[in-house]
Order: sequence, then C-alpha cells, then structure tokens
Amino acid sequence: MRTEQTVAVNDEELLRKIKADKQVFLEVYDRYFTRIYNYIYYRTFNQADAEELTSQTFLAALENIDRFEYRNIPLVVWLYKIAANVVVDFYRHKGETVVWEETDNNQANELSPETACLHNSEKEQLFYQLKTLPQMQQQALILRYHHDLSYKEISEVMEKSEGAVKQLLYRGLNNLRERMAEHE
Repeated sequence: MRTEQTVAVNDEELLRKIKADKQVFLEVYDRYFTRIYNYIYYRTFNQADAEELTSQTFLAALENIDRFEYRNIPLVVWLYKIAANVVVDFYRHKGETVVWEETDNNQANELSPETACLHNSEKEQLFYQLKTLPQMQQQALILRYHHDLSYKEISEVMEKSEGAVKQLLYRGLNNLRERMAEHE
C-alpha cells in the first residue's frame, strides 16, 4: 500500500516532469483514468456521458497543469475537483435528468440466477435512491465510500470544511437508509 508521503513525492515529481514535457501527462491519464471515470459515472449514471465528461476533465487538467501549484494535496484530488466542476456544468446545461445504466454483469454471472436477480435488484434500488439524494450528499457519499477519499480530500474537492463534509455524509447516509427502508 502506498503511503500519503510516497504519493506526494511521486505527484510532485510527476508534476515537474509534466511542466517540462506535456507528453508525460499521459502517465497521469493512465494512472487516474479509471478512478475519475468511475466518479463521473456514479454522478451521471450514464456511460456515454461519463466517457465524454472524463475526456473533458483530463483536457481541462492538461490545459491548466501549468497553473497547478503543488501543496501536499494529491494530484488525484485536483482531478476530482475538476471532474466535480465538469459534472456541475454538465447538469447546469442539460438539466437534472439522470439515467442509470447497468454495466457490470461479471459478478452476476458467477452467482445463481436467484441470487444474481436479488443482487441486481438491491443494487438498482441503491443506485436509484442514491441519485434521489441532494447533489452535495450524493457527491460526498460517492467520494467517501466508492473512491475511499479521506475527509480532508473530500473537503478539498467539494471546497467545504471537514466538519461540513462529515455532516453531509451523516445526513446522506441517514437519508439513504430511510429511503432504502421505505422500499423493502
């Protein structure tokens, strides 16, 4: 497991290389594409939109990399912040329509048909209820529980205090629990 200090050194070194040669940015793309794509997918629940917005995120990062100042915050947090802004802009222009698509059937194929059906139904219900939460609670929950970001990292992405992030997570989990209980 990589420590925070190791990530910091690697990110700082990587940024120096990128500022000298933009082709090195491909390493950032390769390293973080999946995490950023997944984050955007769980904010849009649409594969095509997630692919387009992920491309926009990395393009914006490349265009602004020279202005990025390293301050012991992992590079991926900066990318999440850009992605969060891209998603907000997307919804601002498109509206609040969210469609969920199932893309991961690999695990379901390994289960019995009855168990797979129950699993998919529960997963669908969870995603449906997640997308009905207020956007800030939804974003905090996705960053914390799907992407394993710390409270500090989430506060950087969302531009909120750590206390506000903890409150969003608490309220989001309670709202999600209540909504899931109503549909049992």
